[in-house]
Amino acid sequence: MDSATPASPVRKRGRPTEAGRVERRGQILDAALPVFLEYGFGKATVDRIAAAARVTKRTIYTYFGDKDGVFTEMQRRLAANVSGEPLRTETLESLAARIVYGLHSAQMIGLHRLVIAESLRFPELARRLHDNGDMRHIARLADHIRAEHGQAAAAHAEQLYALLLGEDYRRRLLGLLEPVTAAEAAVHARSALAVIQLTTASTLSGAASAAGAPST
Repeated sequence: MDSATPASPVRKRGRPTEAGRVERRGQILDAALPVFLEYGFGKATVDRIAAAARVTKRTIYTYFGDKDGVFTEMQRRLAANVSGEPLRTETLESLAARIVYGLHSAQMIGLHRLVIAESLRFPELARRLHDNGDMRHIARLADHIRAEHGQAAAAHAEQLYALLLGEDYRRRLLGLLEPVTAAEAAVHARSALAVIQLTTASTLSGAASAAGAPST
């Protein structure tokens, strides 16, 4: 660590409040992703995670059990940030755009590269990423499709999810494209909805506007 880096404030002893525990968990999970991305799952130790989060190893064990627990919770948290909790004002189109924006982000692309690289030695990482991420997003899409287009249309949720990834996702995994912008995510989502005819009048209007808008 750079000697010029200011020391972190000393935490007061005593039982933390619930708000303090939530904050501490978030602090650890925020610090964990860069550690995993730099060292890989195998070499990302509890010591390194604790140092990055500026907590003790005992705190890591208390909150997550072990390194595996940190990685699992980190995956779940990132997936929740991608598809989020149900919002009253959210539409299928806005959810689809959020999923594109989240999955095609630098964070998620980095996580997926890590899991692919480590999956032969740690196959459970891929299973957890699929269960905690992909299946969650597909279920959220199915809920919105069902609400807007009926029960029968919900069967298209997996197809829609595949379209939301698309060829651009593979190119980003290979480092051939920069992370997606919010505007690009919206256009991508509208195009995917149009392919399987899950568009609405507002979606078609938005797509037309985006197509005529100058690139950013």
